[in-house]
Amino acid sequence: MRHSFLYIMKTMILTNITRNIFFILFIVCTTTAFSQISVKGGIITSEKQPVEFAEIYLQESNINWYETSTDSLGNFNLQIENPGNYILTVAYFGEEQLSKEISIISDLDLGKIIIEETTALNSIVIEAKRKQIEKKVDRLIFNVSSSIQSSGSDAIELFKITPRIKVENDKVFMIGKSSMRVMINDRVVQLSDNDLTNFLRSLRSDDIQSIEVITNPPAKYSAEGNSGIINIITKNKIEEAWHASLQTTYRQGNHPIGIMGGSFNYNKNKFKLSYNTNYYKGSIAPVNNSLIEYPTILWKENNKRRDFYDSFSNGLEVDYEFSKKISMGMNYRYNKNGLELRSDLTSNIINSISQVTDSLIKTPSLQYNNTDLHTFNYHFVYQIDTLKRKLSFDFDYFDYMSDSNRNFTSTTYQTNNLNTPLSFYAANNIGTQKINNYSFNLEMEHPMKWANLNYGIRLSSIESNSEFKYFDLTNGFPEFDSRQSNNFIYKENTQAIYFSAHKEWSDKWETKIGLRLENTNTQGNSLTLDEEHKINYTKLFPTTYVSFTPNDDHSFSLSYSRRINRPNYSLLNPFRWIASAYSYSEGNPYLQPAFTNNVELEYMLKENFISSVYFSHTDDDFEQLSIINPETSIQQIIPKNFIINRTIGFNQTVIVKPLSWWNISFFGTVYYSSTDSKVPVTLQYLKGWNGEFSVNNDFTLNKLNTLFFNIRYTYVTKGVDNLDYNSTYNQLNTSFKGLFFDKKFTVSLHANDILSSSRITYTGFSNGLKTVIRNYYDNRYIALSLSYNFGEIFQKENRNVKNNEDLNRTN
Repeated sequence: MRHSFLYIMKTMILTNITRNIFFILFIVCTTTAFSQISVKGGIITSEKQPVEFAEIYLQESNINWYETSTDSLGNFNLQIENPGNYILTVAYFGEEQLSKEISIISDLDLGKIIIEETTALNSIVIEAKRKQIEKKVDRLIFNVSSSIQSSGSDAIELFKITPRIKVENDKVFMIGKSSMRVMINDRVVQLSDNDLTNFLRSLRSDDIQSIEVITNPPAKYSAEGNSGIINIITKNKIEEAWHASLQTTYRQGNHPIGIMGGSFNYNKNKFKLSYNTNYYKGSIAPVNNSLIEYPTILWKENNKRRDFYDSFSNGLEVDYEFSKKISMGMNYRYNKNGLELRSDLTSNIINSISQVTDSLIKTPSLQYNNTDLHTFNYHFVYQIDTLKRKLSFDFDYFDYMSDSNRNFTSTTYQTNNLNTPLSFYAANNIGTQKINNYSFNLEMEHPMKWANLNYGIRLSSIESNSEFKYFDLTNGFPEFDSRQSNNFIYKENTQAIYFSAHKEWSDKWETKIGLRLENTNTQGNSLTLDEEHKINYTKLFPTTYVSFTPNDDHSFSLSYSRRINRPNYSLLNPFRWIASAYSYSEGNPYLQPAFTNNVELEYMLKENFISSVYFSHTDDDFEQLSIINPETSIQQIIPKNFIINRTIGFNQTVIVKPLSWWNISFFGTVYYSSTDSKVPVTLQYLKGWNGEFSVNNDFTLNKLNTLFFNIRYTYVTKGVDNLDYNSTYNQLNTSFKGLFFDKKFTVSLHANDILSSSRITYTGFSNGLKTVIRNYYDNRYIALSLSYNFGEIFQKENRNVKNNEDLNRTN
């Protein structure tokens, strides 16, 4: 009764809060739409030519301040809240052209205002070079246009020179974060690793304005995961044109991989369309090695694999600007992935005293995985007024379907290669998983005199239906085993409201505070076991940021955030997946989310020196736990909440340019990890230091900026990873890139893990038994990539402009 009462009370509170948020948004929108006063006019020269980019200011007794700029026709329109006497100021590139007092009672048309051509309005082009790296109160901004790779490149290449980001094996990571999300203009890109890489390759650097690195995401973003966000901001004013690109890559490691794709972009008359497609086919040969030290024997496993990939993805985006205030759009992506895993697992049973093999177990297997993913987003944006008040709505949906089929046999052999009687075992696992998710997000950006406000609501619902069947094939025909089969349905509903306030106190001080409330209701139902598990919780997630910039050379920032890490729905399924006669994995329906508190202090000196000190504390974290039975040698792998971790660390980024053609970026991190365990199976406590260092060298080989060479070296020290020890490892990569035919044709040659040295070993303990895992994922390869960009700019006559500037050709 008590739990029911609490649940009812939480539901009522959230319902009231949600209703109030809608009411506030309605009042803001209607009040703004119907009670504001319009002041419009036009700015022209003495020759009656329109003046674009003129700055218009209206000021009322140092209380209310409104501003805008003129469009290509010289026109402007300001929305003000109160009638009264105002000072009208017209400026052009910082030079005041006109200032006078006007009385505003109702909507006012000032007509054409003539200003003198004292600021060389006709043909001067004023360029203000932006800093390559800027520090905002809650994020680090890398301005792409200030980089030599701003033309003729792609998003992946830009990530390689972005602070706090590293690219290894064509995968993007945020240094110091366990996971990371990629967004484009504040919208999450929901793609798997390979598809995400291919998609980022299709994003032209010419169309990217900046890359935002958000290590502690503010309240407007989901509190999910101890992850950072990379937000790619595209250019607002892309020329009216169409352009397309074709790419192909041949990669040779132990086995070849081929990648091909293309993209098409169209922008004209407020209509934008973008399409991209990629196809990936080939295989890799990873190797997994493990060792378990029992009192009298050593259990040594070697698993030689061959993973075959056959993947196809495409995406379509459409946006239309109905007016200066209203725009809407949608994007749709489809990914189809095929994976075939051929595994040859050999387990050697070795006498720990004589070091002689007593017997060995061979477990070959063949597994097929096929997945289909459909994602859809619809967005609507209403620019309420020139004060930058904006209302936006997003609807997101994805449909995921996965089929898997695995056959394996297991046979024990003596040292004379004769199989042990009755040791043969064979089985077949068949599984399907269907996931549907939809979410709604309504958000308001609301600048006010005392602060810039941002608030909204988000509703999300997900349902996962997993069905697995197990068949025993030992006797030569399939026998269904209901004890090893399961049908599991998982549902999760989350309601969130959030609010943040951003205030610039002066040119030096800036703060931002936020609060996010999330209520989550989960239900796991095992139809096979006739078990149902419900978990309901409501949590607060505060965020705080303080920034101090004493001058242009120095900046300091302090941030705090609380995050939640919810378990993947597959980890909640109690189904048992049999890997071999001596190993199986299963889910845990009682798994709880983990919570992390993060604090970070950052200092930046100019654009060359970025230092940060951080601390994180995670309670009740979960991880796949290996539990070994010393008597039967059977290994159970199951996720459990058992980790308490505290980490304090120091990050250092140094960017220098010894010569005009040589760029060096250095990154180093040193951190101290302290971990406690809540279960007796593992070590009860482990602490230690860790370090990672990398040096990235970019060379420009000619004066035309068309030939480039890169070499990168990474070194990771030995240390601890939660309750495991990790060994040292290093990696050396190098690449060459050339731009030809007016930078339309790009040739890249990349050598990855040249020394084949990115091999890491993890050592842990389970029930007092030492376990050692050493894996290598076939990282050494050479890749040759070719891409060709082409397109056309739409010529448009502007009768109101005296002199038209020539447009740049697209790349």
